[in-house]
Amino acid sequence: MSVEAIFQHPLARKLGIVTEGFFLFLALFGPWAFGTTQDWAIRLLCYGSIIFFFMALALYYLDHHFSKRFFAEDRPHRKDRLWGWADWVFIALGILCLLYVALQWFNAQSDYFATTYEFIPYPYLEWLPSSFDKRFTLFYLFKYTALFFTYLGARILFQNGRTKGRIFSLRMERFLWVVLVSTFVMVMVGSFMRLDQTTTLLWLVERTRWAGINNSFGPYGYRSSAAQYMNLLWPVGIAFWWSLSSAMEGKVYPRFKAYLNRYLVIVVLSLFALAGVWIAISRGGVWIASIVMVLLLALMCLNALHGRKKRIIAALVSLLLVIGAAGLGLQVAGKDAKRLMETDSSGRLEQYEASWPIYHDYPTYGVGAGAYYCMYDLYQPEKSRNTDVTFPFAHSDWLQLFIEFGNVGSALVVALILWGLLLPWVTKRGTYFMRLAMILAFSTALAHAIVDLPFYILSVSWLFVVLMAFYHALGRPIRKSRRDSGEADSQNIRRRRVIQPANS
Repeated sequence: MSVEAIFQHPLARKLGIVTEGFFLFLALFGPWAFGTTQDWAIRLLCYGSIIFFFMALALYYLDHHFSKRFFAEDRPHRKDRLWGWADWVFIALGILCLLYVALQWFNAQSDYFATTYEFIPYPYLEWLPSSFDKRFTLFYLFKYTALFFTYLGARILFQNGRTKGRIFSLRMERFLWVVLVSTFVMVMVGSFMRLDQTTTLLWLVERTRWAGINNSFGPYGYRSSAAQYMNLLWPVGIAFWWSLSSAMEGKVYPRFKAYLNRYLVIVVLSLFALAGVWIAISRGGVWIASIVMVLLLALMCLNALHGRKKRIIAALVSLLLVIGAAGLGLQVAGKDAKRLMETDSSGRLEQYEASWPIYHDYPTYGVGAGAYYCMYDLYQPEKSRNTDVTFPFAHSDWLQLFIEFGNVGSALVVALILWGLLLPWVTKRGTYFMRLAMILAFSTALAHAIVDLPFYILSVSWLFVVLMAFYHALGRPIRKSRRDSGEADSQNIRRRRVIQPANS
């Protein structure tokens, strides 16, 4: 089916190239700026995300408003709505979460100085949300606002340039290509670092925390953060290839052309990302990747049986490739893989035990976004106060969410996440398979957040937000009616009748 060309204003076309290039730069900057865990990297990514949003907003205005004036009425141009009611509900929930953090900052009851363990009190209203560390809450509000603008900008960019009937826009495809190639390089670098047994991050920066030989991976100083980043990507890459190969099936040589195409490189890159999870030796990452791998393969087999049965061959080939990826990861990890079962978690359990009382003392509104570390200094056991080790995170993002946001704020965040997962089902965007596969990808971070800190690392949370925009920007597939399919079959029969006499 030929797709009708959409005419764009020349400035919109040029601005689209610049905006997309800047967006892809941010996607590369996130992980490679040493995991975006240092203060300078966090601020640069946040400022860049805000600038990207305004660039995407200008692109939307040029494309939707100037094109109508620039071209004649009889030529097709952008005139569809950007978002529907379900999207605005999601955006409204996001704004409520930001307002909640802003209220904690505005109504802060103190500032905390870690060097002297001193709280400087402020006047505040007890019946409103407040924070014990006003400065850190403002910094977290800045980060959350940047993530919110990242989502809006990515939604605009992914939907801009979409052609009718395509589930994925070209910009969505290019984004996956770039981040998967970047992840492939990350796996290679991380593997060489493991083989070299270096204690220096990217052979450039000496780590101050988790400074063991095998505790880092690639640009990430914490191996689990690298596993969380890669676990978000590889299910999306495999599902992307499977969805596109399904659309190609039924053409010439369906068993070869539909699967052995240029998108097969996406599968190879995704499998290297899966192998990277095993090489990183993150216990939670490996268990979650293994479970999601089995579920995704089962979903592919069910989708193959539901459609053309010849697709089961591709599912079996994918199973062999996944087993090969797991074997490659174990081969590179070598003896270090025993750490999956031998690493002691008693320190993490002690931190949980010292953190729960904070939630029990401030269950309604929490202690304020980013104020966990100052409260932990007060609640930690006496034997831990004599050490120089501080914990700015609870090592459980869900526990830290309840402590900092309380029941009221946590309910807003959970409602935002649940509605974000359900939104394409409500609006019927994408295919049934792609929706389930994306939920599996999101579940890797949501499940890992029970015992680890994926959302505390900005590059991982930034990727999560962009993939949520990717998920919401899926197009609605065109369903052919029986009348249309009957007319298409009759046209094919007429063409054959015309071609056969000519050939004879």
